[in-house]
Amino acid sequence: MVPAFILLLFFPCCYVSGQLLRYNFSPLANLALKVSVDEVNKQSSNFNLHRPTSRVVRQITQVRDNTYDILLDFGIKETVCQKHTRRAYMDRCRFKQGRFTSKKLCSSRVRVGSTSVAPLGIRCIADTAAFESSSESSSEEVIIRGTRRVSMGSFSQGVILCQGEFDCSRLLL
Repeated sequence: MVPAFILLLFFPCCYVSGQLLRYNFSPLANLALKVSVDEVNKQSSNFNLHRPTSRVVRQITQVRDNTYDILLDFGIKETVCQKHTRRAYMDRCRFKQGRFTSKKLCSSRVRVGSTSVAPLGIRCIADTAAFESSSESSSEEVIIRGTRRVSMGSFSQGVILCQGEFDCSRLLL
């Protein structure tokens, strides 16, 4: 009888208007994207800052209480803002126009916890379609912060909360 009583007390807290409450992972995904783009800007040999053009969350894994690994695919494009200015609001930087503007497609795995955020691995490849030339070869840039090298293909130990763009979109309210 006691376990049933505890369940009845817990159930109203988690079940509201016929639907289980879910955690909104959108702020964590936005933070993971910001950290990833900041790291690409730090490591890039380009003189101008890049800004994100797209974001797709591929996987969210809970590795500990309030700690998640977020696997992102995102696009970035060069802006008119130079690196040394380090604008606080990168979204105010206009995208650079022109045929040779740097565009990249990137993937990153970022660990987001209640007290820290750390990119575990970032990989970018030049978006050769942006150059409108089939003779342009694609170059891959692997950007990894810290001493822990984590394969982008390896899965984190923990509970996978979502996998794939469609599955993860339900957690990004």
